[in-house]
Amino acid sequence: MRRRIAVAGMLAAAGALALAVPAQAATGVLVVNGVAQQNPASGCYPTLSPVIIENLTNATVDVYSAPNCRGVVTREVAAGMSAATVGFSYLVN
Repeated sequence: MRRRIAVAGMLAAAGALALAVPAQAATGVLVVNGVAQQNPASGCYPTLSPVIIENLTNATVDVYSAPNCRGVVTREVAAGMSAATVGFSYLVN
């Protein structure tokens, strides 16, 4: 019986920690088509094609050929780099 209670307690603690961890954000400034974002959150964002990215963050940005970060990656923009490409969404890693 004590083992079940201990396991349940550990699972509850792990679940609480998982919910408490915020989404990671890139540190720095990401400029997409002239619009600056300070410390953008990781995730997928819509954009208009052609897209010009100035990545002054510590994260990689992938540009996708279709909305919702689907299709093929048309360009990977490493931290500290800039690029112009076609695409309709981008992913901050």
